[in-house]
Amino acid sequence: MLTKKTTGPSALPAPVIELAQTSSARDVAGQLLTLGFEGTRYTSRLGSWFKKFRPGGVILFSKNIETSPQTATLICDLKKLSEDVTGVPLIVAVDQEGGRVARLPDDFSSFMSGRYGDSYAGVKDGFPTARALGEEGSLEQAEEVYYLMGKVLSALGFNLDYAPVLDLDTNKENPVIGDRSFGCESNKVSQFGRSAIRGLRKSGMLACCKHFPGHGDTSLDSHEQLPVDERPARRFRSAEFLPFGEAVKEGIEFIMTAHIVYPAFEDKYPATLSRKIITDLLRDEIQFNGVIVSDDMDMKAVTSRFADDEAARLALLAGVDNLLVCHDGPRQWTVFETALRLIDEGALSGGEVKNRLNRLLAAKRKVLSYENQEGAH
Repeated sequence: MLTKKTTGPSALPAPVIELAQTSSARDVAGQLLTLGFEGTRYTSRLGSWFKKFRPGGVILFSKNIETSPQTATLICDLKKLSEDVTGVPLIVAVDQEGGRVARLPDDFSSFMSGRYGDSYAGVKDGFPTARALGEEGSLEQAEEVYYLMGKVLSALGFNLDYAPVLDLDTNKENPVIGDRSFGCESNKVSQFGRSAIRGLRKSGMLACCKHFPGHGDTSLDSHEQLPVDERPARRFRSAEFLPFGEAVKEGIEFIMTAHIVYPAFEDKYPATLSRKIITDLLRDEIQFNGVIVSDDMDMKAVTSRFADDEAARLALLAGVDNLLVCHDGPRQWTVFETALRLIDEGALSGGEVKNRLNRLLAAKRKVLSYENQEGAH
């Protein structure tokens, strides 16, 4: 088990991991994963699945979400399970951007109105797209939208939103970004991104901007194919990198990587699997010290070109802290076993593992701080 330092009922375990025994290494490997699962309620099967992986995080999709009370109960059960199994608080993540990327239950407006009055009466049909905010809204309105959205997520029990999108909408043939972006101009996207992060933080949510180093100028969907972005390095440094750099200044906790090849930096691997991009660019050049999470390792941009174990190995060695595997199935087990093997064999050094766990546990410490503040109100 992960070593605990108890100072109260919600105390965070100290970020000190004993790697001498395989059982401890299994706990560590699990902390490096965020996993999706089947079902809308706690069952013995879900409990067995969780105990097998001991994941650091879970992600919920529409398939897991029926109503607000059901979602809140499911998340509460998962958090208790994590405390019982690992002794470590659980990251509960969701893709909630507004517009077409929306996971909120249909009854969220009435659920929130019962708690907070009329603040949610006007958003019963959902929240606006990033494009609408960028074209028609103000920075203050963007912060308020993400605050209100974050309050819903927090009330349901989520603590991490994979938002905002910081890609530049520069290719009208792009099938996947489009209205998920605040616009095509880097300064605008930077400022609206910072407003979104502030809104989520004010609501008690961790934020994750995406998709580094930029998914805006592709004509392929990385869910289905492996895109290649042929633009020169100077273009990225003068435009695409800017919103991510501003997010780092704003204190963003997570950044998600793109499954895209960028020959200007690395012509062999997509960004998620490239140490030149993950470590040399995002860590060293952009100076991001938070958690780097992969985009879904189930996406065909990765699975069509790389074996599951190879992809997981490359991503972890590239410097990714947390591997996202959204669908319950054999791939989750392969990714888990790969992480475990890298730890056991020392391919991930003790220092590297400690640094990653420190980053993950720092995020979980912030989660507990938010939850304790909410509980005190």
